[in-house]
Amino acid sequence: MAAQQDKVLRIGVIQAGKIVEERVLPARQAVTLGTGAKNTIVVPLANAPESVVVFAFQGDRYVLQFEQGAEGKVQGPKGSTDLAALVSQGVAKQSGKLCSVAVTAEQRGKLVVGEITLLWQFVSPPAGGPKPALPKEAKGAHFKSMDRLFIGVLVVSFALHSGAYIALANTELPKEVTLEEIPDRYAKVLIPDRMPKPPEKKEEKKAEVATQQKADRAEEKKSESPEQVAQKKAARAAAVAKAVQSKGLLKVLGALGPGTGSGAVADVFGTGGGMGDVASALSGAGGVAVATDPGAGGGRKGGGEGGTASIGDLATTGGGKVGLGTKTEVKVSGSVAAEEAEVDSSDIDQGKLGAFVRARMGLIKACYENALKRNPSLKGKISIRFTILETGALSEVSTAQNSLGAPEVAACIMNTMRSWRTQFRPSGPVTVEYPFVFQPVN
Repeated sequence: MAAQQDKVLRIGVIQAGKIVEERVLPARQAVTLGTGAKNTIVVPLANAPESVVVFAFQGDRYVLQFEQGAEGKVQGPKGSTDLAALVSQGVAKQSGKLCSVAVTAEQRGKLVVGEITLLWQFVSPPAGGPKPALPKEAKGAHFKSMDRLFIGVLVVSFALHSGAYIALANTELPKEVTLEEIPDRYAKVLIPDRMPKPPEKKEEKKAEVATQQKADRAEEKKSESPEQVAQKKAARAAAVAKAVQSKGLLKVLGALGPGTGSGAVADVFGTGGGMGDVASALSGAGGVAVATDPGAGGGRKGGGEGGTASIGDLATTGGGKVGLGTKTEVKVSGSVAAEEAEVDSSDIDQGKLGAFVRARMGLIKACYENALKRNPSLKGKISIRFTILETGALSEVSTAQNSLGAPEVAACIMNTMRSWRTQFRPSGPVTVEYPFVFQPVN
């Protein structure tokens, strides 16, 4: 057993009468054969099985496994025996169609699996040779293989950092300062003065004053006698009546009529005593007299009696149906054509620049059509000069030519183009002059 453990399995693969592979496998490792990539021996044949175990390691020995009826033989010190004879003699154990027989380190043999023939035997493991080593001339020194500039920078950086660390380590920390040692100007910053109380709001003061006045009035009322209170009320009522008599309609109705001692109301309701109803009250009315009181503003106006009129008497002439129109807006449209631009650098492709501008021609057309609403006959040419920066943005946008006669259109176009960012990345600023021709459509 010890001899088998010291030896390893050597397998040769024969296909079409030629040895296509020879392997020395590590000890105690199972051997598989098939078309799968994970097999020990990979067979690139269409009719080969995907994976078949040829040798299995059980216990402390190898076991040869084969299907019943497979061709092959096992040769040892006592001679050679076919696999079929091993099965018939009971040396090989059967498990369904699969047969297995234990082999020793002194044995060798052959096994046929489809179109593949395996030759196997146990050999001593190959001795591990010394590791390849380069000669001293090829190795070179570590210092010679290093970058001298990098080493120099590393040494200088290490020296500077070491010096800074030593200087900081030897620096004495400042002593803590007590409150008594802090100057007055710093003490005011550390210990601020108390903030004054916020001033009282005006509303609160007004409320207090009103409350105080009410309290004073209440005290005055309590101190007055009932007779004094009644006199004050009567005086206040008389003052109100006098003020009302000189205001508005009461002033007119209270005035005296012409040649009578009665008021203006007497002129309306006529003379006489009591009245039974409204009809008798109005029977003596001969017109309305205006008051002759000097403050009433003149004597009697008008003469005669008033007449009555119906709604039919107030008919008007002329007229007719009045139609209400709807607000309409005349639609204007114009065309904008871009001529060939003048570019002072080969970094900018004319075709790509033209495609970039044409994709945004609707914005320029909108500037023109807004002015076309005010002047439908507006037409002409505007040339815009701008600079394309290295980032693709536009700067220094200005008007080089304006035969359109509408400065607001040029200003609108310049404001629009200042926000553009092109796909170009020139090596330096590039100046471009781009002409636009404007023409009304209708």
